[in-house]
Amino acid sequence: MTECEIAELFIRAAEVERKLPNTARPAHLKAMNMGYVHSFADMNGWDQDEKHAANWAWLDPKKLRATTGDVGIWEAAMEVMKLVPDPKKRRALWAWAKAEAGGQAFAKWCKNAEGISRQLGDWRRKAAIECISLTFARKPLQHNENSDEPDFTNRPEISDKSTTMRVWRPDDSKPVCDFDADLRDFSWAEAQNERRRQRENRAA
Repeated sequence: MTECEIAELFIRAAEVERKLPNTARPAHLKAMNMGYVHSFADMNGWDQDEKHAANWAWLDPKKLRATTGDVGIWEAAMEVMKLVPDPKKRRALWAWAKAEAGGQAFAKWCKNAEGISRQLGDWRRKAAIECISLTFARKPLQHNENSDEPDFTNRPEISDKSTTMRVWRPDDSKPVCDFDADLRDFSWAEAQNERRRQRENRAA
């Protein structure tokens, strides 16, 4: 997924969330109708634009119920959000998506909810999107969280030069994925005892 596709996914998910029922607050009153219905006499004094908006308000996408496809988009965004390890970046990304979907302004959220500047909030949002994008782009190896260097030649210009392109490593070097092999049998108590013996030898 590209960064634009990831941003679009979260904006769509924020739009869907506005249609989902809010179970965190008490249920609305069901015994009485709190709305106001305008009569034709009331609407006679309205201009044409107001009448058109009132007649077609029931087709407003924001008031339509969420479909199963919409809920699937929301669930996919929540799963993708797990790829961002930093909770501050996750909050910034979701607040930005809700702002783009018509919610609270992102600058206002940065100031009131997090106590940070808009620039820092925007950096956190971009860092979260970049983290997701790199997760989809990289291979499942360790220490591969950095993107390719655009100014470095990663591929030969001509195919017959591929045999001459090699990476120099010392003879006693280890593979990158084997960097922690010495830590498998590590004993903290033995290391502390060895340090204590060295201190006693230096003091004696």
